[in-house]
Amino acid sequence: MQATTSIKHLTNEHTAWKSSLGFYKDELGVYKNRLTEIAGKNTGPETMQQVEHFQNQFLLHIEAIDTLQHDINGHLNGMAAEMQEHAGHVSHEQLAEHSRLKERFEAEEKIFAELKHEFTQFLVKWM
Repeated sequence: MQATTSIKHLTNEHTAWKSSLGFYKDELGVYKNRLTEIAGKNTGPETMQQVEHFQNQFLLHIEAIDTLQHDINGHLNGMAAEMQEHAGHVSHEQLAEHSRLKERFEAEEKIFAELKHEFTQFLVKWM
């Protein structure tokens, strides 16, 4: 029989990730609106180049968030199936996948913070 471990301590982490990712996605929507305002008021080539840069970054982050949310949901479904099979426990493979998802979430969080900082500097310059 394969070694297993309880997953109760993982549930809060999944919930926090999904909540944070939802918040980041909402925040990107606000950023897109601000970007539209700036593009409407400042049509010079320097501004438009930066607007295009941020539009691309926002799209990439939304896609990354959607993919990560999808993968988290798939992982939750896999763990739920294993819990039913193993009396509330999951395999070490599921725990390894959890660790990979955690690393991906933390990387996205870091990249998002850097983008937020860069965009804030842009806002200060052009608003």
